[in-house]
Amino acid sequence: MPADEVLRRSRDGTTADLVFESGGGSWSAAALLVLRTLAVLLAVGLVFLPAGILVVAVAVIVGATFVGTVTVCGALWAAAALLLWPFAAVAELRSVRRVQFAPARAPTELRFVRGARAGAWAPISGLRRIQLDEAVEEPYEGDPEPAARTLTITVVTLTGDDGRRHRMPDGTDVDALQRSLEDLLGPAGVPVLRRTERRVRRKPPVPAGGWVYGGSGSANSGGGFSGGG
Repeated sequence: MPADEVLRRSRDGTTADLVFESGGGSWSAAALLVLRTLAVLLAVGLVFLPAGILVVAVAVIVGATFVGTVTVCGALWAAAALLLWPFAAVAELRSVRRVQFAPARAPTELRFVRGARAGAWAPISGLRRIQLDEAVEEPYEGDPEPAARTLTITVVTLTGDDGRRHRMPDGTDVDALQRSLEDLLGPAGVPVLRRTERRVRRKPPVPAGGWVYGGSGSANSGGGFSGGG
């Protein structure tokens, strides 16, 4: 993902936004987030569909009616989603969607935008640092897959307003993002720190009993007809 999609200007050009997730910041956006949370919970329930089919089959075998069993299973699935919905919705509404810096070119203030609303503006002097944590998984020798990179961003303040690690989309241009953050926050004396951890991807084990090319041929090479009589 290009760096200008992670750190970008707002529509009116008054703020620079460090975007973690789309949406949020208004009650209309919050309503969509809440409905999306319910849809996600219902969709997650489909993962257990094979187990539900098995339960229905067993119940029918032992004498229950098909319609009655399906109705009970469906009611339990919907009830579980509705019970979890308030907790998931609250977590979604409280999560920080983006951090806004104002003015856009030489910020002196910042605020956190959550699912339902934007917080109060605070002096940028309360921002201790921006932490970029990059994990690089390098290919093993002979691995056809390229290296994989993941990035998390932590906004560290004096008051601990956010403080959690935000996973960014794979493919984010970390170098360009770091430069953009340094250009934006450097004049205010806010450091942008980067930590990179590298490891080599584990080579998959050779399957037990795998074929070794040439082995069977050499073992049977002496069993051919010699001819003659």
